[in-house]
Amino acid sequence: MANLTLEKYVQRKVRCGREFFYFRVVRSGKEERIPLPHPFEAGYRAAYDGAHVKLFGIPPGLEISPTSVIAMARDHRQSARYLRLPPTSKNLRDLASALIVERWGVFEASAIRPIHVQALYDSLTERPATANRRLDDISAIFGWSRTRGFCDENPCIGIERVENEGSYEPWPNEALTKLITEGRPEIVKVALVGIYTSQRRGDVLLKLTDASIDEATWYLRQGKTKTEVPVPLHPVVLSILDLERAERRRLGILDPRRPLLTNSRGKVWTSSGFGASWRTELIRLGLRPDTNREYVVGDFQPTFHGLRHTSATLIANAVAQNPATFGGIERVKSMLGHLSAKMARHYARRAATEHLNAETILLLPTIGNTPSWIGNIDEEDAVSH
Repeated sequence: MANLTLEKYVQRKVRCGREFFYFRVVRSGKEERIPLPHPFEAGYRAAYDGAHVKLFGIPPGLEISPTSVIAMARDHRQSARYLRLPPTSKNLRDLASALIVERWGVFEASAIRPIHVQALYDSLTERPATANRRLDDISAIFGWSRTRGFCDENPCIGIERVENEGSYEPWPNEALTKLITEGRPEIVKVALVGIYTSQRRGDVLLKLTDASIDEATWYLRQGKTKTEVPVPLHPVVLSILDLERAERRRLGILDPRRPLLTNSRGKVWTSSGFGASWRTELIRLGLRPDTNREYVVGDFQPTFHGLRHTSATLIANAVAQNPATFGGIERVKSMLGHLSAKMARHYARRAATEHLNAETILLLPTIGNTPSWIGNIDEEDAVSH
């Protein structure tokens, strides 16, 4: 081996008389090393090129634009935002990076349009949960790059998603009680807001702001349907928001348009960040297996979207007892913000909708045992709106 000249980044080690080869890079004091076959073996070239792509985003010898998708994915992987991700989230982000590099690598990031993202997403829809997670991570990459010279707009916004088969299944009482009573506060807060407002995860995480709340009503333009829905806030939700406001004042944050719900570090949730934390928490609580492959046919599959339908089921069960008094199924449609020509005519007047939804809150029974830390706030810390 003394006369063998190794390629750039290739390192040779000898242990116990055996040779080992690695593709090795040291950046910012951190070593990254990928095993390689012996340089004389048939698979060496493909392994070397693959390692180069994984660590640098491009095949060896390829000249690329500094604002290409490859460069965007590479720079994101070296960013502080990426490096702060937990290991599981990093792995998922890496899969998304590899996917966009494979599909669009040498193209300018600014040339990618929603039509291209929709085509990529549609190619993954045989596995809806995977498709949605990849889209969340791709959106996070483009969102990070938008203010760093790669593109002006995030092409992932407005993409039509599909739901997995378990996404509409309401939660059984025992599973819901376990989540509420044993879950981590930052997760439970979002779940309770979701079930008491009947709104989608993205709307709860990103659109619930002080600027959108008047008195005890949240005026929401839903992200999926674009329907404007006045959402009355249940006392449990109001208590959760008071907790968030108290922490915000402690940190000296004054921004009425900043989303109210935060993670364990007091930071605003991102969609992908919450998705990873939600999955991890469900696994910790024993509410789902580590992987989807471990589900047994017929098992309950807990999803955040299922909380929305849990709320609808509770309301529907209540109105079914006396539809003449409670307004029948139209009440459920109004609370969920479903839009159709019939509903548009029926609820032409905003005041009628507000009145109907305000009464709906009274139909929701107490869900599980509300954690003692909700509502545990001094009067002087409470904020009126």
